[in-house]
Amino acid sequence: MNSPNLEHLYNCTASVLDLNVTMLLKLNFSEIRYFIEETLNKSTRRDIIQQALRDCILGNQERPFDLPWWQKLFWSSIYAVIVLVATGGNIIVMWIVLAHRRMRTVTNYFLVNLSVADLMMSLLNCAFNFIFLLNSNWPFGMVYCTINNFVAHVTVASSVFTLVVISFDRYMAIMYPLKHHMSRKRTVITLILIWGISSALATPCLLYSTTSLRRYSDGTRVACYLSWPDGDYLRSKTEY
Repeated sequence: MNSPNLEHLYNCTASVLDLNVTMLLKLNFSEIRYFIEETLNKSTRRDIIQQALRDCILGNQERPFDLPWWQKLFWSSIYAVIVLVATGGNIIVMWIVLAHRRMRTVTNYFLVNLSVADLMMSLLNCAFNFIFLLNSNWPFGMVYCTINNFVAHVTVASSVFTLVVISFDRYMAIMYPLKHHMSRKRTVITLILIWGISSALATPCLLYSTTSLRRYSDGTRVACYLSWPDGDYLRSKTEY
């Protein structure tokens, strides 16, 4: 942090905490950060003070990661192609298996499940996250912030578990080729378990997803993130 920003940090800390700025000038960056954290931990108005500090400190900064229009257009074009290929490819896989009876094997059912998870990620998460990253702003509201975070976690977990089950099924087929393979009923139960466990692992996204308004010199920005009970993602042991 350069000196002008450090000076601004001193002034904001003194203003919000109602302190003499001369006392703070004796502290270096690490010491003043520790002082702020200790003050927040002891305060009964932690959230209010923390937000006031953010508004003051960020108030003279420009919005981060604000790309020029031509870079936004370039990355948007590339990302649109990726999303279209992912969406079209997964839909084709699902159609091939579900529309042709001879393709309805146990392994292919798991491949369809994998495609469903990837398709949900493509349609319900990727585009929205890309807009958030592109503009450093979340315009879709708190409800979809919760949905977006939940979908991201549940689909990744489902994909991983599905790949594990496919690997196990192929192992059994190779090592014990003459034994009876997984039945359709057991396949359905396995798929239900995959989505159930994945949803359970993604439950914190339903509980702790939130949005907050950040003020900058060139406007405001809404952030979508997980706010854990013991602090944000930089300090939360629960998230870790």
